[in-house]
Amino acid sequence: MSIEHEAFESVDLIVWSGTGNTRHVAERIAGTAGTLGASARVLSSIPADDARPIGRRLLGFLAPTHGFTAPWPLWKAALMTPGVRGTDVFVLVTRGGTRVGRKLFSGFEGTATCLPAAILAIRGARIRGVGAIDMPLNWTVIHPAFGPESVSAIVSRGDTQTDAFATRILGGQAVFGGLPQLALGLLILPLSLGYMLIARLMLAKMFFADENCTSCGTCEKICPQGAVRLRGAAGRPYWTFHCQNCMRCMSNCPTEAIQGSQSWMLLYIWLSALPFGAVAAAFVLDALNVPAGFARGLVEGLSGYAWTVATVWLGYTLLWMGLLVPGVRFALSRATFTRFYRRYRGPTDSGYSTQAE
Repeated sequence: MSIEHEAFESVDLIVWSGTGNTRHVAERIAGTAGTLGASARVLSSIPADDARPIGRRLLGFLAPTHGFTAPWPLWKAALMTPGVRGTDVFVLVTRGGTRVGRKLFSGFEGTATCLPAAILAIRGARIRGVGAIDMPLNWTVIHPAFGPESVSAIVSRGDTQTDAFATRILGGQAVFGGLPQLALGLLILPLSLGYMLIARLMLAKMFFADENCTSCGTCEKICPQGAVRLRGAAGRPYWTFHCQNCMRCMSNCPTEAIQGSQSWMLLYIWLSALPFGAVAAAFVLDALNVPAGFARGLVEGLSGYAWTVATVWLGYTLLWMGLLVPGVRFALSRATFTRFYRRYRGPTDSGYSTQAE
């Protein structure tokens, strides 16, 4: 018998969210599920000992779009979440919606939904849908956040999109949206990989705390990746390579002390462009008489990547140590545009409620 339009009895939504956009969407879907008589949970992961009776179950994977593809936590969830075989699954992402004047523009999710969905399908899940919701663009280490009026307009549009998606998918219909974007997403997949493997690391190492930092530990406590550590006698924040640039720390710092150093980003780009890693690898490979070919190219490529990671780590170590000197910290905090940027507090800015994770 076809189950195309048979409603679900339970809904589990696995959510990774930064400033709250994706969490807001998940809570709204959970609310719709409740009105349809289904039990719903919004989770960061499925507990290993989860044994509740679930009836006919729908499993959703939700995350923001990063670099026109899925962020690492969504890849991990698609690969590691237990019990997906034979389960009805959907993948839904939030993307950076914008407003120019009174005109609203959609973001671009690229491969953010389809590639994780492909992994889940390979693992035996029944893919019921993929989709994207426009929420306020919130990359505030690069640009200022929108004002309350624009946030309200973009969130209102996103709510409409969410309700339409939720009503259909929870009613048992298959919902596949954004597929025309997939072709372009695949074309720029090398750009997305470059972001995930290189640019993300550099962006993580842009963050620092200026002289307004009180070492309260808020950034460390709320980071969804555990990527922020308070280090040193003064307890100054240190961002590790686990950072996903979700902007939660920057948006929720009570003193707005968290900044991003554009000058240090330029330093990282310059240092990583120096071919020392590849040159060193070529010298060793020549000494070993390794001929040109795939193996040699792979070693040189990996050596170049290792050089990039090492230089970013070293550059950030120097930045963090320099911040211990009051005069240096003051100068760096005055040499960044982010001190003038409006911060994004999440959908709550426009009167919308979202539960903190």
